[in-house]
Amino acid sequence: MEWQAAVAAAFGLGDVVEPWTPAAGGRAHLVWRLRTTRGTWAVKRLNRSREDWWMRDYLVAAEIQLRAHARGFPMPRPVHPLDPVAPLLADVRVGDQVHSHLVHEWHEGVPPTEDVSEWVGGILAALHGLPAGGRPEGRPHPVEEWREWLDEAPGDFTDAVRAYLPDIARARELAADTGGLTAVGTHRDVKPDNVLRTATGPLLLDWDGAGPDYAEWELTRAALHFSRLGEDRAAFDRVIESYERAGGHRPPASPTSFAGLLRTYLGGAAWMVWRALGHRPVTPPERSAAHAHALELLADLRTSLARLDDWTDRLR
Repeated sequence: MEWQAAVAAAFGLGDVVEPWTPAAGGRAHLVWRLRTTRGTWAVKRLNRSREDWWMRDYLVAAEIQLRAHARGFPMPRPVHPLDPVAPLLADVRVGDQVHSHLVHEWHEGVPPTEDVSEWVGGILAALHGLPAGGRPEGRPHPVEEWREWLDEAPGDFTDAVRAYLPDIARARELAADTGGLTAVGTHRDVKPDNVLRTATGPLLLDWDGAGPDYAEWELTRAALHFSRLGEDRAAFDRVIESYERAGGHRPPASPTSFAGLLRTYLGGAAWMVWRALGHRPVTPPERSAAHAHALELLADLRTSLARLDDWTDRLR
């Protein structure tokens, strides 16, 4: 109960009335439901880095989240800690351990079972009306860097990753051109896992990854996520068409419109390979999990490349 009490004190939540319980999801970050004398809360322990880039990105995400909440977006209310290290963020200490936490109001609900594709298109159009705040930085790592990482630790895992190098090279080439795209400051991870169906309507969760993106990339990613990677063509079309009805612009029928999904897989897989190879300070269980997660992301990348022509045709 020490951590629960410490988090409750850090965010002014009152006294803990029952042990917290793990919430669904939480692969990237651990999440619990916490009941206190002042309500019920979702507590997220961030799997953060202490490197400067992490805090820089986090500050952008917090600004977008607070701006969206102030404008009445359907999302849980974030809770401000009493002694923040950054907006909405508290470093909580128990003994010699320190972990970073976020808290927002808990909402009872379930993952969306009915079609929410039209709601998704409308929400994205509204999000893309927020101030842009710059363009996405960085480019996917070149294949030569991937080879250097893999050469450092020969073995079954690196052999499995090496088999995806042709896919990585092709995806990087396709994702290189960002000319003519529309910069936005947005959620960046709109997918079914981050939508909660409640008695008052759907809510969009998990804003701590918000940041600069391109409207075309976020829209096509969401359309694919809410149509089972395009298998449900009608749902894919509903996301795009409802976005247009809400004032957004249809993405061009070009592979460039899907480069955001490719970049997501490339960046996520690279991060997991670093963790798996011990290039980031992680626990042994986290390092072990990174092996499987890296290969899952690379498999998704290969599948996406195989479907890219069909997806592009759907935007015509």
